Amino acid sequence: MKLAVITSGFLPVPATKGGAVENLLMNIVKENEKYNSINMEIFSVYDEKALLEANNYKSTNFVFIKINPFVKLMDKMVFFTFKNILKRKNSHSYRYIFQRLFYLYKCSKLLKKNSYDKVLLENHPSQYLALKWHKNYLKYKDNYYYHCHNEFPSTYGCEEIIRDTKNIFCVSEFRKNTIVKYMNIDENRFSVLKNVVDGNVISKKANEEELDEIRKKYSIGKEDKVLIYSGRIVPGKGVGELIKAIKKVKRDDFKVLILGSSLNSLSVKSKFEEEIFSLVTPDIKSKIVFTGFIKYDELYKYYSLADIAILPSTWDDSAPLTVIEALCSGIPLITTNSGGIPEYAIDDSAIILDKDKNLVEELVSSIVMLLEDNKKLESLSKNAKKVSCEMSLEKFYKGFVQEVNK
Repeated sequence: MKLAVITSGFLPVPATKGGAVENLLMNIVKENEKYNSINMEIFSVYDEKALLEANNYKSTNFVFIKINPFVKLMDKMVFFTFKNILKRKNSHSYRYIFQRLFYLYKCSKLLKKNSYDKVLLENHPSQYLALKWHKNYLKYKDNYYYHCHNEFPSTYGCEEIIRDTKNIFCVSEFRKNTIVKYMNIDENRFSVLKNVVDGNVISKKANEEELDEIRKKYSIGKEDKVLIYSGRIVPGKGVGELIKAIKKVKRDDFKVLILGSSLNSLSVKSKFEEEIFSLVTPDIKSKIVFTGFIKYDELYKYYSLADIAILPSTWDDSAPLTVIEALCSGIPLITTNSGGIPEYAIDDSAIILDKDKNLVEELVSSIVMLLEDNKKLESLSKNAKKVSCEMSLEKFYKGFVQEVNK
């Protein structure tokens, strides 16, 4: 079975510039090297490092699409306008509009030119445009699939094409239910395939030399407790609420590491990021460190150093991989009752807070409690490891193969 996989056109695959979905897809690619159950051809935006890394894989072919320089210039102008003139907090959302349209049009031409047994759209409903253009939805009728990670911001004029999708598999029951309701699609076309992370990478333990290197780089004392936030710095992830909570924690024996940026490894600062940085007033400046983007295969060092992970989403996250990473690393976790998170952080493996007006105060209470209660820390860590043991890459890969064979 030859499967064409359309990625977002935003970040490359292989995931040389990060990205949660891009890293998840690479887990499938790596497992496919072992089992070779699918003949995959992955469409990706061009990146020199990704092109080199692609040579390491024999069971998957990568098709790289180069973006026209004029298209890149148009995107820079649009981003500048939204960030500096219109002063939009979510200006990062407008950074790659023309690039993605250009990319999807090229994907559409390739789908028309080539022949595949099946087509999988990975992550975003705008990718249905690759099926709409050149009437590819007719060519691949009953043979196109959608792996749904997030909510539908729009249907992009593809309502009927979406409703005819052979199988829409979602990362959580929560996300499945919202899409069924939003699109009014027959529920029989849906299924759930829960996310996983590569435990061999994430739960690996750093040695003392690696830990000392991070401590030295960020001025962390050996006796300090380390609190970690990992993820993009965008509205809805709770970074602002976390910083406000830190202001109210009257202790000096901890350090907060905030891993990530608004656009992963891309050197673009959003208006929202600038606002977040401004929350770090002189009285807490010594407690909070923004590390910027950290490569996926370097994350284990930070998780090894962390005593507590705090991921306080304030929007309905479908199934954030950072939550799964924390569980897989056995780190005591403070998170929120958002979207699909409770489907992953189960069996007392985390402190789950309501995302209401009291969130900041609840974060303060939870942080102070865990800083003072070693028994609670140990209990959460033990339960997190139990939960993460059920999340295997092999099981996920086999589930993926099953979904695209329906």
